[in-house]
Amino acid sequence: MQHEPTRFNCVGCGACCKGRFIPLTLLEARQWLERGHDVAILLEAFKQLHWPASEQEYQHSLLRSAQVSCGNTHVQVTAIFAANALAQCPNLQADDLCSIYDERPLVCRIYPMEINPFIELKPQDKDCPREAWEHGEIIASATGSDSSLNSLIQVSRLADRADARAKIAICNRLGINVAAWKAEALVIQFPARELLLEAINAEEPIPESGTQALGRWKLRVAQSSLGEALARGELALDDAESVDYVFHALR
Repeated sequence: MQHEPTRFNCVGCGACCKGRFIPLTLLEARQWLERGHDVAILLEAFKQLHWPASEQEYQHSLLRSAQVSCGNTHVQVTAIFAANALAQCPNLQADDLCSIYDERPLVCRIYPMEINPFIELKPQDKDCPREAWEHGEIIASATGSDSSLNSLIQVSRLADRADARAKIAICNRLGINVAAWKAEALVIQFPARELLLEAINAEEPIPESGTQALGRWKLRVAQSSLGEALARGELALDDAESVDYVFHALR
């Protein structure tokens, strides 16, 4: 919970535009690809029985995920479409200013606020220099966040929920069907730009219920004890030696 008021004033250092993935709405992902830039897909899965989260956190994650078939049962899968800015954002200019500032993604407009309600805003966890936090408008305090930023956060959360099933259906069209276990790791896919854009633009109906259009999924886990527990729960595990994705452990 935020106690002391947090001030922020962007100093234009460009630090937040480098060395990261930038989450996008589905519409933003299409626009990003049409600009000629790359979009990665980050995938995580969970099931309440094996994920010891609070009921509030579980419900938050549930709303931004889709239920898919896995083995003889189901799991929830969340797909995050993200601009690839691991080197730096392709829209970052030599002067560290944004070349699409007026059309920048929603998450960039919200920064440095946290979109996840279970992550506290901590200046020390951000890449911005100290001087960015010394002056400027109050963006968060004990009474809440800035109203304009809070409105953008709500728009982002609603987009996550509205896009959830469509993103999984797009993964299915691309033959992507492996996710990592939530909070343990991420499966990161780097689909070809043209193929991803084609899959996004495909005018295929997505049923309001059912999982056929979402494909059958497998899980990739790092801990053998968790793998055994999931296997006993009749979930399908991906243990292939050669894979076409990056398995990024979070702990």
